[in-house]
Amino acid sequence: MKKKKAFYAYSSNSSDLLNDIRKAIIEINEVSNEVHITSWEDFVISGRPIINNILKAIDECDLFMCDLTFLNNNVLYELGYAIAKKKAIWISLNSTHSNATTNYKMFNLITSIGYSRYQNTVELKSNFYSDIPYEHTDKPTIIFNDPDINRNLLYLKCEAGTSSSSALHTLVKDKSRLPVKIDDLSEAVQPLNWYLKVLPNSFGVIIHFHTNNSEIEGQNDLARKSLIAGLSKGLNVHALLLAHHPFEAPLDYREDVRVHSNPTQCEEIAKDWLSPIIEEYQAMVDEHKIFKADQSAVGQLNNLIVGDYVAENESKDLTEYFLETAEYNEALKAQQILFVGRKGTGKTANLIKLKKTLSEDKRNFVVSIQPQGHEFEGVLDIMEQLRANSEQGNFIESIWKYLIYTEISKQYYEWLDNQPLHYEKTKAEEEFELYVSSNSRVIDADFTLRLENAVKGLRNVNVGDSIEEQRKKISEYLHSNMLTQLRKHLGATLQRKEGVKILIDNLDKGWNDSTNLTSLSDLLLGLLNVVQKITSEFQRNTYKHEPVNVSLIVFLRSDIFSRVMSLTPERDKIATKHLDWTDSQLLFRVIEKRINYSSNGITSPDSFWNDYFCSTVKGIPLKQYIQQLIIPRPRDIIFLFKMALQEALNNNHSKVTEADFISAEYAYSEYAFSSLLPENGKRITNLESILFEFAGQSEIINHEEILQCVINATESPNELIQILCEITFIGQETMANKFEFFSEKRPSQITNKLAQRYAERSGKPKRYKINPAFHEYLGITKE
Repeated sequence: MKKKKAFYAYSSNSSDLLNDIRKAIIEINEVSNEVHITSWEDFVISGRPIINNILKAIDECDLFMCDLTFLNNNVLYELGYAIAKKKAIWISLNSTHSNATTNYKMFNLITSIGYSRYQNTVELKSNFYSDIPYEHTDKPTIIFNDPDINRNLLYLKCEAGTSSSSALHTLVKDKSRLPVKIDDLSEAVQPLNWYLKVLPNSFGVIIHFHTNNSEIEGQNDLARKSLIAGLSKGLNVHALLLAHHPFEAPLDYREDVRVHSNPTQCEEIAKDWLSPIIEEYQAMVDEHKIFKADQSAVGQLNNLIVGDYVAENESKDLTEYFLETAEYNEALKAQQILFVGRKGTGKTANLIKLKKTLSEDKRNFVVSIQPQGHEFEGVLDIMEQLRANSEQGNFIESIWKYLIYTEISKQYYEWLDNQPLHYEKTKAEEEFELYVSSNSRVIDADFTLRLENAVKGLRNVNVGDSIEEQRKKISEYLHSNMLTQLRKHLGATLQRKEGVKILIDNLDKGWNDSTNLTSLSDLLLGLLNVVQKITSEFQRNTYKHEPVNVSLIVFLRSDIFSRVMSLTPERDKIATKHLDWTDSQLLFRVIEKRINYSSNGITSPDSFWNDYFCSTVKGIPLKQYIQQLIIPRPRDIIFLFKMALQEALNNNHSKVTEADFISAEYAYSEYAFSSLLPENGKRITNLESILFEFAGQSEIINHEEILQCVINATESPNELIQILCEITFIGQETMANKFEFFSEKRPSQITNKLAQRYAERSGKPKRYKINPAFHEYLGITKE
């Protein structure tokens, strides 16, 4: 019988690990008649591994083995390549290294694969013979031509908020006009099967690294990007690997990495790489329309499409099946409104739909402002310098006025430039274009660059200056005279518009508790106040200025909003709409709208649920089961249904069965767990490790038991428990056996007080309930 081939990848970081693995390989090869193992060390020439020979060995092997005691980036690159080549996978971890298991679990991209623990050569060999991994028939599921996935460019963002990353984000998301799926850790941590569906159907992938010594882009993120780079290589997906200088790339993909030193260089590299993709996409637009028209078969499960659970990644179809809520309809008409909600509650979906709807009315001009968050750090620093000075208010008003006036001007200038040749420009528009082009350095630059240039100059403003000197410097660096002229030109060009709608999002990007909340509060409130002033200024009709109807819609994360508002007087003056989904019927309508859009033939919600889904799960009516399981957000219910549909299709079911939902529950639970991490905002150090301490606990847990779980935390226990409540990891007992999780409906202070009062009345310690969304992943036991 012909021996099977195995390839073993491992790190050279530790001599004891090397000795164990080398000895195990030799001894297995000496006695086994069924398998022969080679390793990367068999392909080392002059002290360096030859990656092409390694990849060829992986191509030819039946089993890919790797040791992830250390999250070595070369090993992860080779693992990604092996997964793409549908090899059987066997992962080993040396448990004598204290952080091995913890690091593996925290790197939750591959935890679904599983691993084998060992402490020495004998255990490693024993586990290998026991598992017989070369007989594995289970292979990764890689999906090509999935009707649920239109072709997109996949973009793995750099987690460091640099000028280069902002320039690349603007190029990819806005300027390229390509359909893009953005992999952003601040929004969601994607599971492995997401990449296995998206990558094969993509135009290509851009992976943006920071520097090797970055604290922002930590070990796990570099490891994730190394794995995805390997997947891309194995799938033959066109990939651009970009990195900030200095970056010493792992040997396996060092030749593929393009290092840039500044934003211009970064943008130029990406433009050259994107050019043929943009041409390919434009040629496919008509084909895509035909493809969508052909998907007209009714009543087949594989035609059901629920879309992406991250709104940024489905802007093309989202507007077709968007659920119009009362909050959305009010925003269409409001002069000024603040949308507040948790991640996944629909802030971005509302922005996308509002932008499209408002833009369709040619009487409107819509301005979308989406800074990357870190761009305001310099502004906050200057505000601190002016903290004790009366000029801070003048500074905040001036900076917002500068940014909004120049952004309106920049976007309207671009709109005019994109008009067809037969478009007849008015005299006012021609004068406006001439004025903007003569001041292009200040007006026509990207948002980041404009703000950076302003901040550089404004750093000369300090407390030591007199009020007159401060005002002069602020006026000079924010081009106050130019803004007066812009007001005149904008009035003349925009007077024919029914309204100028300003949509502002991403104000909470990169903000966390290390930010001075007082300055943050003042900055946000300064925005709301200055827009009222700008609105009044534009509506004023004088002999110098034509009136323009300006309105504003702002989107803000709820945890940031609550902390900002706690420092703010007269909060009732701010028109606020909370995106609350505790009404489960609204959530089910989200699914109904999406599937109705894809099926093009379901006559009623009842027929939809009866024809495509089981009636009960675990003896509970389906809707009740879902309502009890998920965090009430559109993102969560969409994810659960996507996973359940995928299970049904993989099992060749004609409808989604109870077993499909139960199988999807673990994937959802893992996703819900990972989605907590971006909401932490660095408030809790090592949040993931702390949450792992709850594994195996009972779902009902008292105060003392919680204290034991968080005993190793650096934060105070009371502060930590409060944050765990805010992110809805735990709920509080407010009545006998009734546990309440924080929601947009009720302020957290009231829930806290109700729980405290109940504990006092009952004479029992406070009790908490771990959210059911995390039970499956953490192995929580029910009472």
